[in-house]
Amino acid sequence: MRKEREELEDLRDELEKLMDFVRNMENGNLPYFYRYFDAMKNNIEIFFRIGEEDTEDIIPVLERDWKASHTILIGVQNYDIRKEHPDIDPVLCLYFARLLSDIGRFFEYRGKEA
Repeated sequence: MRKEREELEDLRDELEKLMDFVRNMENGNLPYFYRYFDAMKNNIEIFFRIGEEDTEDIIPVLERDWKASHTILIGVQNYDIRKEHPDIDPVLCLYFARLLSDIGRFFEYRGKEA
């Protein structure tokens, strides 16, 4: 159980990094998919605040929001930083991709366990 809690803490931290990045890039005009990352982070925070230990109930909620953040046409996979910010350093695009990959790894790991 301790390992699962640590994984959720890591996921929350990765979500916060991603959300900070998007907020800084968009200066208040947040893309639609952002709300799902915010919901995921908030649900993890609630999970910790109520002192829950069993992750059985929160994981499906997080998976639901992760899938929703990838909705066709408005999902994160359609977010083109270079299109919105043509002068951006390409390294930031790679950084964004890595942030998404770090979060996605949490769910890939879960899928392999099932």
